[in-house]
Amino acid sequence: MEKSQKSHILSRVHKIILLLESQVIMRFTKMRKLIFISLILFITVCITLILWSKREDGKSIVPVINNFYNDFIEKNYSNMYKYTDFSRYSQNPDLTKEGKSSLAQGLLNNDRHWYGNIQKYSIDRISWRGVNKRITTVAITTLDGNGNEQILYDKVIIEKKGENWFITEYSSGSPWRTMKMP
Repeated sequence: MEKSQKSHILSRVHKIILLLESQVIMRFTKMRKLIFISLILFITVCITLILWSKREDGKSIVPVINNFYNDFIEKNYSNMYKYTDFSRYSQNPDLTKEGKSSLAQGLLNNDRHWYGNIQKYSIDRISWRGVNKRITTVAITTLDGNGNEQILYDKVIIEKKGENWFITEYSSGSPWRTMKMP
């Protein structure tokens, strides 16, 4: 074989190797782009789900908390059956509306007494604890015996039962709390 033929063959082999290298690099670059785009898409979906969940919590959980605390502050326990389910504290799980309200009053009245003069409340945080469970921290502003404002924090567990959300646990932040989460 002549030197020019060898040179020609080596030149062609070299061109084929360069072509293969460029194709491998292009495929690797395309794969990186695909992975990068997939990662961005995944992050976008996660953020969207988190924001959607927070919006839904605002529409369904916040009204339950507001109704509960408005009635709690006014010591109006007759409507508590609409947004509480403390049936785990009763030996009779099939309570009537009046029974649920009476149970709520029995469980909450002492804590309400120790809060004294409640000035306002605000929802501090809603934490996600599963598809049908949230824990809410509520800041209660009250006046102490000397007329000074103090802020105390309640923890409330809210669970979805059927189509509605109910407060199932209440842990008081009152100075002499009686209701505590297990």
